[in-house]
Amino acid sequence: MAGSLSLGRSAPVTLRRANEGPMRPTSPAPPPATQVRKPPVHRTGWRAILANRKTQIALMILVPILVLAALLPWLPLQAPLQTNLRAMMKPPSLTFPFGTDRMGRDVLSRTLEGVKVSLFVGFSVAFISLVFGVVLGTVSGFFGKWVDRAIMTVVDIFLAFPSLLLAIGLVSIVGTGLIPVIMAISLADIPRFVRLQRSLVLSLRTRAYIDAARTVKAPQWWLLTRHVVPNTIAPLLVAASIAAANAILVEASLSFLGLGIMPPEPSLGNLIRDGQTYLEQAWWISTLPGVVILAIAISLHFLSDGIREVLDPRSRK
Repeated sequence: MAGSLSLGRSAPVTLRRANEGPMRPTSPAPPPATQVRKPPVHRTGWRAILANRKTQIALMILVPILVLAALLPWLPLQAPLQTNLRAMMKPPSLTFPFGTDRMGRDVLSRTLEGVKVSLFVGFSVAFISLVFGVVLGTVSGFFGKWVDRAIMTVVDIFLAFPSLLLAIGLVSIVGTGLIPVIMAISLADIPRFVRLQRSLVLSLRTRAYIDAARTVKAPQWWLLTRHVVPNTIAPLLVAASIAAANAILVEASLSFLGLGIMPPEPSLGNLIRDGQTYLEQAWWISTLPGVVILAIAISLHFLSDGIREVLDPRSRK
C-alpha cells in the first residue's frame, strides 16, 4: 500500500517534468553599465593626421621654423643683405644667435630668408610634379595601348638618370635662378609621379565596381573623376611630401655648386657654400644652415610617414 501510494505520487511529478522539456542553461546577467565599452571608431581626415605621433614630431620641428621665417621682418635682427664691417666673423651670441659671416651679415636672418626660398621651391616642385604626374599617369594607365607606350618611353628615359644629375643638366639648359630651378627639379620629379600614378590606376581599372560602371555605359571622365583618381590620393600625398623634402635638398645642392639660387639672394645652399672656405675659423656660417636643412628634411619625412600610417588601411590597428 505504501509503495503504491509513493508511485502514484511520483507519477504526476514525472509527467510534469516531461511536459516542461529539457532544462536550458540560464544566460549570464549583463555586466554593469560602467563595464560596457563601445568598439573603437577609427578617426579619419585631418584630425587623425594631426593625432599621429610622427606627424606631431614633424610639426614640432617644422612649425617653429615656419613661424620664425614668416616673422622675419618684425624680428629684432639685422636685415639679410645688410653688411656690418665692424661685426665680421662674430661667433654666435645674444646679438647674433647664428653669428655673422665674412661681410658682417647676420647668419640667422639669412638662414630664415633662405628657409622661405627653400620651402617655396620644395612645395612648388611637389605641386607641379603632383599635377602633371596625376594627369599623365592616369591617361597612361587607364587608356593604355599606344598612349601608354609613348608616355612610358619618355618616362623611362628620364628615370635612367639620377635626379640630381638630371637637374644639373636641365639647369644648364634653362638657366639659373628661382624659376629655372623649380622648372628643372620639377621635370626631374614628374616621371616618378607618372610611374606611381600609372601603377595605381592599373590596379584600379580591373576592379569590380569599374566593370559594373562600364556595363551601364558610364562616361570615361566620370569613371576617372569619381572612382579612379580619388582612390589614388593617399599614396600621392605621401609621395608629394617626400618630393618636397628631396626638392629642398636638390635645390641646396644646386646652389652649393653655383647652379641654383645665385647671390646676393640668400639660399640655404649658397649659405653653406659661402662658409666652406672659413669652416675652421667660423664653423657656424656653414654648419648652422646645414642643421636647418637637415631639420626640415627630417620633419617632411616624418610627415610623410604620418600621412601614410593614417591613410593606408593596412597600417591601421
